[in-house]
Amino acid sequence: MPRTEKEPTVQNESAFKHLFNQTLITRIVKALQGAYPTFNQKQFKIHIKGIEKLEMKARVHLLRDAMAATLPTHYPAALKILLESTTSGALKGFDIWPYTEYIQKYGLDHHALSLHALKTLTSLFTSEWAVRPFLRTAPGETLSWLEKCAKDRNAHVRRWASEGSRSRLPWGERLNHLIAHPKLTLPILESLKHDPELYVRKSVANHLNDISKDNPTLVINTLKRWLKEARPDQRPRIDWILKHALRTMIKSGDRNALELIGVAPDAPVVISQFRIDREKVTLGERVGFTFVVHSKSQRPEKLVVDYIIHYLRANGKHSAKVFKLKTISLPAKARVPITGKHHFREVTTRTHYSGEHRLEIQINGRILKKVTIQLKTS
Repeated sequence: MPRTEKEPTVQNESAFKHLFNQTLITRIVKALQGAYPTFNQKQFKIHIKGIEKLEMKARVHLLRDAMAATLPTHYPAALKILLESTTSGALKGFDIWPYTEYIQKYGLDHHALSLHALKTLTSLFTSEWAVRPFLRTAPGETLSWLEKCAKDRNAHVRRWASEGSRSRLPWGERLNHLIAHPKLTLPILESLKHDPELYVRKSVANHLNDISKDNPTLVINTLKRWLKEARPDQRPRIDWILKHALRTMIKSGDRNALELIGVAPDAPVVISQFRIDREKVTLGERVGFTFVVHSKSQRPEKLVVDYIIHYLRANGKHSAKVFKLKTISLPAKARVPITGKHHFREVTTRTHYSGEHRLEIQINGRILKKVTIQLKTS
């Protein structure tokens, strides 16, 4: 018998959006009142009425615009209050996100003042997303500022210089100007390639990985030069950046990237004894597989072993995603067994469709085995 009542929506109590709740609002109000005694908290709360019904980004924007409605309309005066309200230490981490959103929306006409503020706030909560409108509207001035920040004593500020200027930053506005002119951010990366903080060097690697998706040759040439110029004591840091910066190119089997990490794309290896535990799978189940890699080389070979799932799409075509298995050094003429498993599970980033999927085994960029899997989603 059909239900006549609407099913209640199940809430994920651990979702990030719940960080922006009444407890945070109380802290923000108290902090703003401490810096601005005439702050109208009643009006502020009217502007954020219904916040609990919104998703995360909408909650952040509502808090941002409530600040704009209740702080002085003169931007420099309002910005001074915001910065002073953070000095008590009561606000940190994601609490600061509405602040950086305020700057990127309302501070574009006060370029230098806003960049100084973002530099200050990035030690409390990253300003990597907030700096992007400034890179879009005033790229030259903003990049010059970030180049100076790349030499700052504060590791958070140095990382901000690299992370904020990434062309394809997750959750961030895509910077098409930097995609078209990737050399513009290289001076920042040059300053940071030997940074003592892994936190900073990881951003350098991610920045180069972004560039590699549109300008792979520039990344290869840059890393080759860094390797050549590095002193022996600097080499481990460059090697770490290289490995992580080339991850997308390595997964795609790019020969230049593989050779740069010491992998021979044409290494003479074969696969034998391939086994798969099921070729028909229901969504939510795992597929296990095993095989043996046999080297026919007369010398040791470094092998990058991956598997690829070709997911069926709504239009009947397939989209491929590469998954890491392992990187191994295989002695001459040696054999090694490999095992793997793939979980066909529901995820927010992909819709699964019933029908034919493909599993491929890739070694050093070459496909050595293909098998078909039938997926049932219901």
